[in-house]
Amino acid sequence: MKKFSLRKALTVSRRRLMMAAAASMAFGAAQPGFAQTYPTKPIKIVVNSAPGGLTDVLARLIGAKMTASHGQPMIIENRPGAAGLVGAEAVSSAAPDGYTVGVVASAITVAPALVANSTFNAAKDLTPIALMVTTPLMMVTNVNSPYKTVAQIVADAKARPKQIAIASGGNVTMTHLLAEQFQANAGVELIHVPYKGGGPALNDVLAGQVPMYFDTLGTSLKFVQEGRLRGLALVAPKRSPAMPDVPTMAEAGFPGVQGAAWFAMIAPANLPPAIVARLNEEVNKALAAPDIRERIIGLGGTVEGGPSKVLADLIESETPRWSKLIKDRGIKM
Repeated sequence: MKKFSLRKALTVSRRRLMMAAAASMAFGAAQPGFAQTYPTKPIKIVVNSAPGGLTDVLARLIGAKMTASHGQPMIIENRPGAAGLVGAEAVSSAAPDGYTVGVVASAITVAPALVANSTFNAAKDLTPIALMVTTPLMMVTNVNSPYKTVAQIVADAKARPKQIAIASGGNVTMTHLLAEQFQANAGVELIHVPYKGGGPALNDVLAGQVPMYFDTLGTSLKFVQEGRLRGLALVAPKRSPAMPDVPTMAEAGFPGVQGAAWFAMIAPANLPPAIVARLNEEVNKALAAPDIRERIIGLGGTVEGGPSKVLADLIESETPRWSKLIKDRGIKM
């Protein structure tokens, strides 16, 4: 099977979209009215996770930078639930006028398949604005847990099937999907404990209430460095310079565990192209700011940006990949 590479897919997508980006800029230049008058009032950012997680942190960082740029407040509203679907649907049902946007994580591409009677479709019900950040994840455990390697977890889980818990930031979030991938690759059965966001999940792992979790690298990095968490394996092609002693999941013996979290800004469907172009411009400007780039890198993320179609193509490619895992694992909400 050909190895999946999110980084390669994004690079190819950007190359193909250089001309599209130029056309988009030309369109915005041809309609100065929108660019000069929008926005004229505060913009609400719906965050589809609880406060404290990386989605929320990124929304506040980018929102503050956009406020400084265009002068209108960016008001954060956290709407967690149903693996981020509650927040995504809140954005999709808003007026397509540019005054409600969302900052969401990758789970919006697959969550609808698990929610009874859901008709939500990320590709049809949302307008992609910009891919903001991608980040690897890391399997972590409380520093006081007995587990010091992934092999120890596997051995214990095989000896005690369905008795060891693993947290996630919510059903079909990337933290959950990687937990399912891990179980399939390791041949073990764990108890999945979903939370309403990465922040609450991490808090319980730090408190020792749940033994393990696939956390975004940036969120857990400082806790590993402070000695409050133990990093067991990084889901990435190579080790992180910030934690050279933490092996990759492939080095730990499970090369089939692959995936990265991504975070993006979206808006309701049918948003006027000139407003899409303006929002995309503002997000890219924020991402290019040295202090924002430094903060994102410090959080373990990779700054992305680029034309809105990069995000549209990513949504289209990610949906079938993870939907297959959901079907194969029989995952239900």
